[in-house]
Amino acid sequence: MSTESYIQNLFAERIGGNRFGKDTAIYKFEKIKRAKLAAKEEHPDTPIIDMGVGEPDEMAYPQVIDSLKKAVEKPENRG
Repeated sequence: MSTESYIQNLFAERIGGNRFGKDTAIYKFEKIKRAKLAAKEEHPDTPIIDMGVGEPDEMAYPQVIDSLKKAVEKPENRG
């Protein structure tokens, strides 16, 4: 078994499985990136909050953390 096929078989189905990166389908995060660019072009003065994959490089504002905490504690937001 080649290293590529071993590694390729480890990819989870949620990100494309063992065909990940080998077909012509547009990966979901690329679709999001393209949609974000289109939105910026269409509405250049509207700020966009990027909730995409990645590590934030700064702490969230305390008001944001408080709002998220309150939302998490609501029973209607469970399940």
